[in-house]
Amino acid sequence: MNAAARTVLSGWSAVTLAALRAGLLVTALLAVSSYRGVFAAEENILPVGQRLHFRIYWGIIPVAETSVSVDRVELDACEAAAIRVRTRSNAVVEKIYPVDDLIESIVDPCTLLPRRFTKKLSEGRYRCNEVTEFDHAAGMARWRSLLSGRTKEYSIEPDTRDIVSFMFSLRTARFVPGRRYHYRVMADEKIYDLWLRVLGREEVKLLDGTRVECLRLEPEAAFQGLFVRKGRMWIWVTESPPLVVTRMVARVPVASIKMILERLPPDAE
Repeated sequence: MNAAARTVLSGWSAVTLAALRAGLLVTALLAVSSYRGVFAAEENILPVGQRLHFRIYWGIIPVAETSVSVDRVELDACEAAAIRVRTRSNAVVEKIYPVDDLIESIVDPCTLLPRRFTKKLSEGRYRCNEVTEFDHAAGMARWRSLLSGRTKEYSIEPDTRDIVSFMFSLRTARFVPGRRYHYRVMADEKIYDLWLRVLGREEVKLLDGTRVECLRLEPEAAFQGLFVRKGRMWIWVTESPPLVVTRMVARVPVASIKMILERLPPDAE
């Protein structure tokens, strides 16, 4: 039982974290159902009140669900937006290896620059609770572990974003098949290079049966060496803005993992 649990974890949970580090799972934040309004200078960048749901499979077995949300909050008496990605194991896997992961980015609603990034992971016996605070005026980021008490400061660029806020900044992007795009993002307390290769157009079937024309992307990055040494990943996004992730597939040494969107949000239909 423990061996099976470890196999499942190294598959679906690892690939979910890989997606976050590559910045592509969070493309799902670009549009979700239950639209209530916009919370940014550019229309539809921050769809406050929206929710998006994915189901994660290990092979053909459903193992977890991921939800994505955008909410209005206050931070230090200033208006802000909280972007949250929550992944939980389902009832079957919960008995073997419970997983409850939360990634949150609190951003300035006008500039989309992050003010605080939180990563709180609970996977079996493993725990992680980390916070990164951004001081763009001083050009510094301050990371701390709430479990160990360790801290770290490092320099950032004027437009440095964490994975979540970075993907929001790409919401209106128009990717061209055959091209390769280069970006720099913050992950694992460092600034990394990230490339997105646009492979072509393909049709994706959502969980509700809807078929959607999409672009197939392949990320290339080295956040903790995950993509370079442990597998490959492909992401399908709607072709026209507002961009929405509809499907992800990753091949790691232990399995093939996929994540499928439940349904399109109203503004992407």
